[in-house]
Amino acid sequence: MREILTAYPPLVRSATLVASTYRGGVVLSLLTGFFPLLTMAVWLTVVAEGGPPAGWTSGDFLSYYAAATLLWNLSGDRVVWQWDADMRSGDLSVRLLRPVHPFHQYATADLGHRLVFLTVLAPALVLAALLVPGLDYPVTPARLVAVAAATALAYAVSLLMASTFALIGFWSIQTSNVWLLWWGLGSFASGWIAPLALMPDWLRTAAMVLPFRTAMGFPVELLMGRLDAGETAYGFAVGLGWLAVFALLYRIIWRHGVRRYQAVAG
Repeated sequence: MREILTAYPPLVRSATLVASTYRGGVVLSLLTGFFPLLTMAVWLTVVAEGGPPAGWTSGDFLSYYAAATLLWNLSGDRVVWQWDADMRSGDLSVRLLRPVHPFHQYATADLGHRLVFLTVLAPALVLAALLVPGLDYPVTPARLVAVAAATALAYAVSLLMASTFALIGFWSIQTSNVWLLWWGLGSFASGWIAPLALMPDWLRTAAMVLPFRTAMGFPVELLMGRLDAGETAYGFAVGLGWLAVFALLYRIIWRHGVRRYQAVAG
């Protein structure tokens, strides 16, 4: 563990340099990173024409999707495509020869990319929160600490979940399709399509125990002050539980899958 922690800073620094080199990719990611704001525009249109849902105002939707934009870009799903590409090309063989486990190589590469991206996105969101009257976050020092912890947990769960699904590539070439199907379900249960408070009761009940809410809805709801102490503790418990589940699944699938790996192409 000490060796892994020592390796993380230089690997992340290297990844940020690579990401910074490809500025066109950063610009493209920035443009696609504001995709949740399109959903916000739909909801604002609904509010303007039919009136706001109970307990929600136009300012609430502005605040919700501004924060959701940040969480949307911490999804960690980038590792799925990289795992899939490396398995197909045989480049995973090179990663297996390195002293650091491939998981940490992909994780640091993704983290470096996210850091470069967030250095552009985060200041824009902070500036918007200060200048746009409708954006309102009732933050306190304690809540900011909780939100920071929830955001870190969201990224960890998302990254480990995506990495676990990526290992399907040891048995199938349909990894990306399986992941898209899984995240299609997640788009509803995470609070991305609509805040979970506005979803049907059965879907909201299911979402409370699925990992998708941890990856987005929970930190956003916490930031907006819509959770009490009990609901906050429950959200962290669910997130930590799924983190343990995916960590265990990853170890089991990796142990069996890597024995099947055969390099092809490069």
